Amino acid sequence: MSNADTRGFRLTGWHVLAIFVLFFGVVFAVNGVMTYVALSTFSGIETPNAYQEGRDFNERLAAAEAQKALGWGVSIEETFEAAGDGAEVRVLITARDAGDAALAGFSGTVTFWRPVVQGEDVVTDLTETAPGDYEGIARLPARGHWEMRLELDTGTDTPYYLEKRVWAGGRQPS
Repeated sequence: MSNADTRGFRLTGWHVLAIFVLFFGVVFAVNGVMTYVALSTFSGIETPNAYQEGRDFNERLAAAEAQKALGWGVSIEETFEAAGDGAEVRVLITARDAGDAALAGFSGTVTFWRPVVQGEDVVTDLTETAPGDYEGIARLPARGHWEMRLELDTGTDTPYYLEKRVWAGGRQPS
């Protein structure tokens, strides 16, 4: 054997083991990061008709543009009061047209639902307390994050929608 043969690199069992450990370590690390990102960003919202809702998406965009073109000013003010494990919420809606005139004579509902829990939806009907002012009271079964959807029946084919995320009762996390 010459000196050149003993000074060259030799692949040993330890090298092969290190390569396997490094390779699979990278694979597991990437899988772990991807799993964490997937689980931490999933809102939990499910829909039984995802295909049909996807097909109707362009119609929803057109309805939203038509609603925006009306120039209406609809504001939602909610006040929460702790009630047992849940909260009681009082919703005040003020609806004005583009000329700041009251939008009176509508009926409507406010729906509360949890982004990550099924079966706790709460729907409350709105009562017109003054021209363009509507009020509703709902009892939510739990405190925390809720999605709130206002739906005003304006007498046309398309109701007026407005959605908002709210925090119900207790101390809000920072």
